[in-house]
Amino acid sequence: MLGAEEFLEAQPANVQNDALDLMGRCAWLGLITEVLPRALLAELKLSRMLLGSSSAEQFLLVLAEEDIPRAEEFLKNAAYAIAEISGDTLRLVWATTENLGAWPVARKRLDDALQVRLSAPLADVAAPADFFGPGEDRPESAGDGYFESFGQSLPVMSSVAWSPENPARLSSGGGKYTWSLREQSGFDEDGILFPRRFAMDESGLQPSSLRELAGRAEGTPRWGILRGDVDHFDVQLRRVNTIEEHIHLSVLFKEFFAGELSVLCTLPDFWRKVTILFRGGDGFAVIGSWDALILLAHELQRLFDKFIEQNFQSLPSLEGRTLSMALAIAPEIDAAAHEVFQEAGRQLQNTKASDVGTFHLFGRSLEWKRLTDAEDLKAGLLRLVREFGCAPDYIHDLASVYREAFAARTIRRNKPVAVEKPWRTYMRLSRVIPQARGKEFNAVRSQVITSLVGRGTASLKLRPSTRVGLEWARFAAGS
Repeated sequence: MLGAEEFLEAQPANVQNDALDLMGRCAWLGLITEVLPRALLAELKLSRMLLGSSSAEQFLLVLAEEDIPRAEEFLKNAAYAIAEISGDTLRLVWATTENLGAWPVARKRLDDALQVRLSAPLADVAAPADFFGPGEDRPESAGDGYFESFGQSLPVMSSVAWSPENPARLSSGGGKYTWSLREQSGFDEDGILFPRRFAMDESGLQPSSLRELAGRAEGTPRWGILRGDVDHFDVQLRRVNTIEEHIHLSVLFKEFFAGELSVLCTLPDFWRKVTILFRGGDGFAVIGSWDALILLAHELQRLFDKFIEQNFQSLPSLEGRTLSMALAIAPEIDAAAHEVFQEAGRQLQNTKASDVGTFHLFGRSLEWKRLTDAEDLKAGLLRLVREFGCAPDYIHDLASVYREAFAARTIRRNKPVAVEKPWRTYMRLSRVIPQARGKEFNAVRSQVITSLVGRGTASLKLRPSTRVGLEWARFAAGS
């Protein structure tokens, strides 16, 4: 499935709740590539065992040669319906090859065949000639509110239905074929693994609005979107030697994100603050209170490291072993969900292109091991404000000192920046956080300054985590 980013980031038309529309689009995209291969097997009256793997935006089937023509016709109808419902932002492409030779060879033949289809975008269109003549504009994909309605039905949906008359429209019932939606991996082979977790409103009947999510955040009332992706996962898939390894790797990562996100979002710190938007084979997206998303990212990264350590100790390279994330915080409570989702995606792509295996937040990509430093700085600053009565404006002043010290220098990636005249920076920090009587206060004050510039005035360095810690504290203090 091509064009997923454009589809999810598209500005909806004629919808009342763009957050529900985004939830519906994310859920539909995650389900359509689970439903289509199952529907194809059901239409051809073939065994469910022929489904090798299915996850976000792709699936793999094993079919007999005589079934290929009917499968081609099925996929052509589905492709046209998907293009229509998505406003021509999504394109379904497919390829077949004989199951002969080693898997890397068969995989290359598949990739080559897919490339041929990618190079001929009108090959699967019902009437290609219509594209070269005058015609009426196709209505917008969300003009009928389908995705908004689909998102609204998600919390109570226990099954998904499909019909050949409308191959791109999924529903909660009433179709020719129906599959149950299961929360965890198990023995229900006919069910679709599709965990859903929603931060519900006070009535418990529907998902919380963006304003409600923002109101549950610590300090500044804001919501955000967190997106994550396994680095170079496609490279690792191409390196496997057998189709069994390909399927095993795909299913293992898919079940990791499905299971861990599902469990994490039930914990006390997250269950009323975080909603799962999207869970793919190698990535995810969640929406919620900005403070909960930072903690969720840190915990998911810890679990991912354990997952890699337990399952992939023998991997010869780093491909598929690191996880990058990006957090975009809404500039205003009433900001459009699709715009924030787009910003999170842009930040994630930039991070993966330059600093793989890092976390982008508050305008900076930070190594995961440095996130604890930022959290310690945030905790110290909040203690000064909440326990010792310091004005929250101190945090703004500290941020200005940070910006001034960095203004005339080039920042090297993930390296601390030395200050040319460190004593001046130290004196500025001392004025920003004035000394006061009290041993405990001065201890916290010294800890904050050390977190900012290190120990000793002869070799002061502004640490990489400084900006993240300052912005984190500023948001948490509500200043």
